Amino acid sequence: MMYSRNKFNRLTRNEYLPEIIMIFVMIIIIYFCNTYYEYTGNQYILIDDDHLNEFCPLYPSTMRGGKDVIVLDNVEWSDIPNVQMGGIFAPNDCKSRQELAVIIPFRNREYHLKLLLKYLHPYLQKQKRSYHVFVVEQIGNATFNKGIIMNVAFQEALKARSTFNCFIFHDVDLVPENDYNVYECDKKAPRHLSPAVDELRYVLMYNHLVGGVLALNKEQFTKVNGWSNLYWGWGAEDDDMAERIQNSSYRLSRPPNHIGRYKMIRHEKRERAVNRHKLLQGWKRYLNDGVKQLDKVDYAILNIHQEKLYTHILVNLTRSATHKLDYLLE
Repeated sequence: MMYSRNKFNRLTRNEYLPEIIMIFVMIIIIYFCNTYYEYTGNQYILIDDDHLNEFCPLYPSTMRGGKDVIVLDNVEWSDIPNVQMGGIFAPNDCKSRQELAVIIPFRNREYHLKLLLKYLHPYLQKQKRSYHVFVVEQIGNATFNKGIIMNVAFQEALKARSTFNCFIFHDVDLVPENDYNVYECDKKAPRHLSPAVDELRYVLMYNHLVGGVLALNKEQFTKVNGWSNLYWGWGAEDDDMAERIQNSSYRLSRPPNHIGRYKMIRHEKRERAVNRHKLLQGWKRYLNDGVKQLDKVDYAILNIHQEKLYTHILVNLTRSATHKLDYLLE
């Protein structure tokens, strides 16, 4: 008893005790703050509720978890085992849970594309996903219009395979770090797979964020009417999609931050959309501006061909491509 009392007295006289207590309190506060933010951001791990043995498990034993080291070095095109021509893969030891169309909007980012595919193909194979990678590229002198080319890719993917039931829209500059972040559509709502990016300190910046990597099944994408066709330049097209999702009575889901981690490949920002704030204020036009209105957009598919690691969709646009939708801006 005397020994314990003496030990307690020495501890209470420790000059570092206030600092130790402060650190302990801060750890508790940070933990509860993270828990609160993940709750408000609707962040949770997907649960395997399909117990049929014929399907691949949601978390197969080939997945390792933890953080993969992404090396941003010089990379060249090279073959990746088991990938069929056109960027196609399916597991041969079980039936895949979903058929994924991975859509990557692209323009003048060859290094980023090489690096992403170097890591993405093995990543999806470890998850035993059945997938097909589509790289949709805009050519011409017009400002980049990410929404149009993603809508085009959605339609062309369904023409290539009508059984696709999950569409993952993937920025070319984001590389996933944790293979427990399963590339799968959530039946309940669209799923934002990239809440934690290194350039943003691995935290979800705001609950409305959907940029980076977004997964929607066919029904969800059709209900929100896809992406807006009217954003020329960088900025706000993702926030527009967030409004569409919310107004369609979906509550966006996400993985927790420690799982939904991504490495951003640095690059120069594209030209900002000059009318982005006005467009975003008028997001309620979404039923008249989206994938269902592609027939009112003047675009041309110049070529669709299969490369070793992806299917390339080449789309030509001019700045006047959306003139039939300009009445929505009035």
